[in-house]
Amino acid sequence: MRRLVIVLMLCGVSGLPWASVHAAAAADRTGAVPVSLGSNKHAHESGAGRPASGVLVPETIGKSIQVYLEEEWGAQVKNVQVAVLAPSDSMGVPAGKIELRIVSPRSGDGIGRRMFHVSVTANGKSWKTIEVYADVTATIDAIVLNRSLKPDEVIDVLDLKTATVQIAQLAHPFVTDQDAVVGKSTARPIPADVPLRQAFVKAPVVMKKGDRVMIEAKRGGLSIQTYGVTKASGAVGQTIMVTNPDSGRELRAKVVAPGLVEVEF
Repeated sequence: MRRLVIVLMLCGVSGLPWASVHAAAAADRTGAVPVSLGSNKHAHESGAGRPASGVLVPETIGKSIQVYLEEEWGAQVKNVQVAVLAPSDSMGVPAGKIELRIVSPRSGDGIGRRMFHVSVTANGKSWKTIEVYADVTATIDAIVLNRSLKPDEVIDVLDLKTATVQIAQLAHPFVTDQDAVVGKSTARPIPADVPLRQAFVKAPVVMKKGDRVMIEAKRGGLSIQTYGVTKASGAVGQTIMVTNPDSGRELRAKVVAPGLVEVEF
């Protein structure tokens, strides 16, 4: 499993964290994400015989959890936001290299209110483990219509656009790939700007009741063709009834393509 190493520099003891954040991939069997924090330069230079120290604020913990989740979820989401609820106060950390290892308990794998164990290591030695409670939210780029469609309208690529949608769970029902709906027809009226779901679309109807179609019967190398009239509408792959006007017989046929059905004999 990969992990991300985020290096953050801290301001003075009473200040907020600053500094550019960069990530480096490394191997890790535990799935934890370490965060290295610089020592407090201002405290070190203030003298008074005190060792340098730093301040770990909730925002820093939240940022490390955010990067951890983005790495875990990969391309499943667009953005992750983490709001730390507890601890709500800043805490002092020892001088030297500080590393936070964020471990996600198996009992909470998704979005919502979650608890994380954050193991704090100072200069390579275990210092303490913090229980962190946070609200986790995530967004995706969902496919939506840019105009309202009626039932049985065929969806064209020009009908589609993307919109940022907040999801309640990773296994969300929304369509994120426009190729999954282009060429299909609507199964119900769909207003514009509503995130599409697979349940909203169906295979397009290629023939309607009363259409004149070619009826083809195959067996081995033998093929017989005649004309018929459909008794119902149908999409490719569906079975409908057709009538042979010459014989008056009704046949059960499979829709193969627009204007073509196939029967077995």
